[in-house]
Amino acid sequence: MKVKDPGERVGYLIWQLSQAYAQRMEQALRPLKLTQAQFSALVRLSLDGTLSSAELARRCGVTAQSMGTALRDLVQRGLVERRAHPTHGKIVEMSVTAAGVELAQRGEAAVEPCEQEALEPFLPQEREQVRAHLQRMLGTLNPRALGPAGDLLHDGT
Repeated sequence: MKVKDPGERVGYLIWQLSQAYAQRMEQALRPLKLTQAQFSALVRLSLDGTLSSAELARRCGVTAQSMGTALRDLVQRGLVERRAHPTHGKIVEMSVTAAGVELAQRGEAAVEPCEQEALEPFLPQEREQVRAHLQRMLGTLNPRALGPAGDLLHDGT
């Protein structure tokens, strides 16, 4: 069996793209004192409402441990609030504060140039196709990352 050029593998291309995009996002979010995990948490909570830390980690595609670290700082900064679940005592729910929503919006504005740069090679009509194809792939590999829409795809495992 011949060794395949990594540039021909979808996984390698996605990984390389992810690394390059992540560097740009970290740079864009640095002035807001946000990591990607923190920004993702603020955005998901702003869009999806109250979630457990574990579910938030799944939706953001990070480990529960990484999410715990990200949330600790967000709670200290008053951007996210922790509350005990009303019926399940061991579950802690996370919700975004008004300040957290505002920072998520500022973060969106900060990372918009990253998105534009990544989509630059595509014609305007191709850009939605790129998003749709990536969403389909993500829906297969981690449907929860698509938020409530992905929950409909998820089979409960």
